[in-house]
Amino acid sequence: MMTKAEVLRDVTVGRVSLLIADGDLRRIRFDGVEVLRRVSYPVRDEGWGTCPVVTLAEAVEEGAGRMSYERRFAAVDGRFGGVFRAEVAETGDGARLALSVAMDAPQEVAVNRAGFTLLHPLEGVAGQALTVMHSGGKKEETVWPSLISPSQPAFDIAGLAHEVAGVRVAIAMTGEVFEMEDQRNWTDASYKTYCRPLALPLPYALGPDAPVRQGVEVRLSGRALPAVSGEAPLRGVVPEVAVAMEPGLAAAVLPFPVQLRLTPGDAVPDLAGPVQLEIVVNEGLDGLEALARDCARLDVVRVTALTAPYLKSHQPEGPWPAGPKPMDLVPKLRALFPQAAVGGGVLTNFTEFNRCPPDPALVDFATWGGTAVVHAADDLSVIETLGALEAVFASGHALAGGKPLHLGLFSIGMRSNPYAAECVANPALDRIAMVRDDPRQVGRFAACFAVGVLAAAVAGNVASLALAMTDGPLGAVGPQGVRPVFHVLRFARGLRGQAAVAGLDDTVTIKAQSGGIIAALGDGVSLPQGARGWLLNAYSETCAQRADWLDMPSQNLGGVRLSAFDLAFLTGALP
Repeated sequence: MMTKAEVLRDVTVGRVSLLIADGDLRRIRFDGVEVLRRVSYPVRDEGWGTCPVVTLAEAVEEGAGRMSYERRFAAVDGRFGGVFRAEVAETGDGARLALSVAMDAPQEVAVNRAGFTLLHPLEGVAGQALTVMHSGGKKEETVWPSLISPSQPAFDIAGLAHEVAGVRVAIAMTGEVFEMEDQRNWTDASYKTYCRPLALPLPYALGPDAPVRQGVEVRLSGRALPAVSGEAPLRGVVPEVAVAMEPGLAAAVLPFPVQLRLTPGDAVPDLAGPVQLEIVVNEGLDGLEALARDCARLDVVRVTALTAPYLKSHQPEGPWPAGPKPMDLVPKLRALFPQAAVGGGVLTNFTEFNRCPPDPALVDFATWGGTAVVHAADDLSVIETLGALEAVFASGHALAGGKPLHLGLFSIGMRSNPYAAECVANPALDRIAMVRDDPRQVGRFAACFAVGVLAAAVAGNVASLALAMTDGPLGAVGPQGVRPVFHVLRFARGLRGQAAVAGLDDTVTIKAQSGGIIAALGDGVSLPQGARGWLLNAYSETCAQRADWLDMPSQNLGGVRLSAFDLAFLTGALP
């Protein structure tokens, strides 16, 4: 789903269709088959934040069998500017897209990235054959990764050739050396071809002596294969849903299992229910024993510990932090918490888990967390991350070696930033990447996102996970009362352990034995006849600030049509 404010134009040229949104080309299709998810040209600063830009002018010209688009843009602070041009034209056997970007800066600007980024879709691509053309002219035959690759699947890229559901795709790049990463590591539903290579020194200069001049040509041909219908439903069991807590963000103790993160010296809160304990210590493990004694009054059912350097991201080839490795802490945890299951993994994203997985022989469970705004933060990009979770959970199971997945916090905003010193400040509450304070957390959007994560967790055989923190920027409770995501947690608590069928599309559904949740990511969804329950929409959102909103009498919702980001909590078996 894409909000109208984000879409400039829908474009169709012969067998090609695409969206132009905020200056980028998105959802590029040929014969209805998605061949590129997005073409963008971001500038990333020294902390990997995306430099905001404004559009100075743009124009679209359409004619018989062709379209051209031009956008002139500049950094909000005026430090650089540029122009992006795109031409789409029919050819004898298909279509050709000719793209170019030029950027200039009057003074040197330190950047980690500047230029084209191509996002390749997953459907019809994952596990399929791929030809890579290198800068020296050599061709390499390989495959798109099926399980998520911890390192770059391809280096030194000058061109790519592959096939998607019968459509042949040939891409050529000029002006820079490109490489590829598996963006599913960060729950982006794509592979990404980008410049410049990470092995080169960072940051580098964009300036008078180092302008950007890049080109991409995409040729499309062939015929789309007939669509396959009747996919098997996604079946599983509703996992345990928890809230995450930590000092300074735990003013509200909610009636859910708790994932508690502590550092030696922190005050240990009084909690009555089961606790999954996450401990962060220094390399000397100072204070770990004292913290364990302070936690003796808690019902610690699971525990994980990491040294602080492992809260940051490291490339697969290293260098890795000195001092104790994560598996070195496991025997000490078993001695200090003899009644608890001891886990392994990370307290950040699947990226870091994939690069430093636990030894399944040494741990009882595996853990990591997730955020939706590492690379992009517009509504469409956030929703698209839900499509990567199937692969994330499958890859996690493969690394966990049969041990259960008791996962951490999955939210829109970042709990912490493994890629920079801190999350990007967001006082204006904009939709920008790498922030903790995301404006959607307070509303129904975050609740729908949480339902999407939960649906993927049902299908992905996840044992437990957190869908919000207690309060604060990522909280289920705010100054005005509970937020919509609170009701997702509460309703899911009643479904825990039940067999369920999940659906994850424009409408997210979780159908269990005693009820279900339906979340609309787009317009035009009608509830089944005979449905009863509670409707959370723009009209009921104020009333739903009460924690006991789901205790109110249920309503007949049969035939009710949901708008985007409405939710329905339904009782009884669903059709």
